[in-house]
Amino acid sequence: MAATVQLQCACGEVKGQLKVVPGHFFHVHCLCCDCQQFANELGNADKILDKHGGSELFQTYPAYMDITQGKENIACMQLHPKGLYRWYTSCCNMPLANTMTSGSVPFVGISVKLMQFADEQTRQDTLGPVTVKAFGKYAIGEMPQDAHERFPLSSMPKIIAFMVKGKFNKRHQPNPFFIDGVPVASAVASLKG
Repeated sequence: MAATVQLQCACGEVKGQLKVVPGHFFHVHCLCCDCQQFANELGNADKILDKHGGSELFQTYPAYMDITQGKENIACMQLHPKGLYRWYTSCCNMPLANTMTSGSVPFVGISVKLMQFADEQTRQDTLGPVTVKAFGKYAIGEMPQDAHERFPLSSMPKIIAFMVKGKFNKRHQPNPFFIDGVPVASAVASLKG
């Protein structure tokens, strides 16, 4: 059964909702150097990353996410010329989500830090366990024992099937980050540059 999770940035200016549909998401923990760089660019690494430098992400379809308040505070960063669009709030520099550079791709990786739950048990019941902990070779300090050194190739068939199903069912739209295929904010290379 689908659940609706409320989304809210740290300062409360940006709010939204996420529809959590069983079988239509991946709950992941990413330790990659780009996620770490993004958190550092936002100046919020201590609030975003865990002790190993990991980000907890909820990967699903854009059609399941809606920003209901504070759309004017949506900003975008691109760490590399061909890299992901990394969306964040300009009000409190909190990560929102990662997307491809095209709004036609049925994928969004939402920061779990946005999600509002009554308690830890509700969170666990809604999101389930982390299914993949990837890019452990970039971990700060010792690599967690349950992390893969890189992204596990064994997960690729599931991701490809997820993307094909999402494209076929047009779950790339509506998209909170693209209107008629155009990004809602221009991507900057850095906040510090």
